[in-house]
Amino acid sequence: MRKVLGLVGATLLFAGPALAADLGRPPAYKAAPLAPVFTWTGFYLGVHGGYGWSSSDVFGVGVFDSLKGGFGGGQIGYNYQINNFVLGIEGDGAWADISQSFDGASFKFDALASLRGRLGVAFGNTLLYGTAGGGWAHGKLDILGLSDSQWHNGWTAGAGIEYAFLPNWSAKVEYLHYGLSSATYFSSLGGADSGKVDVDTIKVGINYLFH
Repeated sequence: MRKVLGLVGATLLFAGPALAADLGRPPAYKAAPLAPVFTWTGFYLGVHGGYGWSSSDVFGVGVFDSLKGGFGGGQIGYNYQINNFVLGIEGDGAWADISQSFDGASFKFDALASLRGRLGVAFGNTLLYGTAGGGWAHGKLDILGLSDSQWHNGWTAGAGIEYAFLPNWSAKVEYLHYGLSSATYFSSLGGADSGKVDVDTIKVGINYLFH
């Protein structure tokens, strides 16, 4: 029994200082995990709406020289970020009512579309970019109950700013200028040449980002 008690006493004698040292140490803390760095790389889908106008003298008769109105639609695209630079491609389409009427006649663009490249610089969640590519607009001419419609082909270019307010959601403001070719309306009745048409648009949009 004396041997057992002696062994227990010796154990406590050596264990006591070690236990006291452990109790005196501050608890170990793990470093907090680093927050993920935001990236613009990935596909996205979104919707947009805006306002468009044209001061071109459509058909050269001084009647349809102040087209204006709203539009709304959607877009799909892909971004790839390299350091602070963002490369991308975007396609969009919209229903529109950019129009003007005069004394029994009216002309309007009832659809807009584009396929563009994008090049931008990212500052974290903010993206500043320029964009350019092909542009299309569908025009409709009504005269005294007669109607004809044609597609106008051309180019478009502009710039915008986009901000990611949540990890998968962003909002943007974008300006585009469309330079559109001439189209001939009522060709079976002798034809009315629209002449080249310029259209300017400003839009706001929201995107869902698939990272």
